[in-house]
Amino acid sequence: MLMYADRREVPGWGTFWVGVVDNKVAFLQLPSRNPFPASLSNTHAMPMTLEQFADKWGLSLIPKATEFTEKVWFELSEYLSGTRRQFDFSTQLFGTEFQVRVWQALLTIPRGQVRTYGDIGAILGSRSLARAIGQANSQNPIPIIVPCHRVVATDGLGGYTGGLDIKRRLLQLEGVI
Repeated sequence: MLMYADRREVPGWGTFWVGVVDNKVAFLQLPSRNPFPASLSNTHAMPMTLEQFADKWGLSLIPKATEFTEKVWFELSEYLSGTRRQFDFSTQLFGTEFQVRVWQALLTIPRGQVRTYGDIGAILGSRSLARAIGQANSQNPIPIIVPCHRVVATDGLGGYTGGLDIKRRLLQLEGVI
């Protein structure tokens, strides 16, 4: 299966990478403190996490913008500027059966609301799954789109793969904090 990879600078947020399979978003790399090379002329310019993701799921990476990646960038930019409330494109979830169940539960959390790890566990059948849910969140390949930033600890923000600064900004953008 082919995965088209593209990168984009989103003003005020940083450089994101997206991976698309069959016109579905399968991967989103959040901005990093370490800038990525400016060229996509070879696969080594891509973040290692994108290459590892593609390798794990048997995807052939092609560095190329497509009409669909342009749609993703347009909607993501609108979302991060506060003018879009939801995404209108399809996603492809690559993960274990449990991870996919967790990520599907996250998709039910409305914008502007949060749930605890225990709340997501209750949706899945057991509040005692909180730690496993945190682990699944840390493996979410399409953060923001699958809104793991909306899951918080009972005593605070909890963690976030993209860092607590981005999590806090996303929750502020959505009017939660």
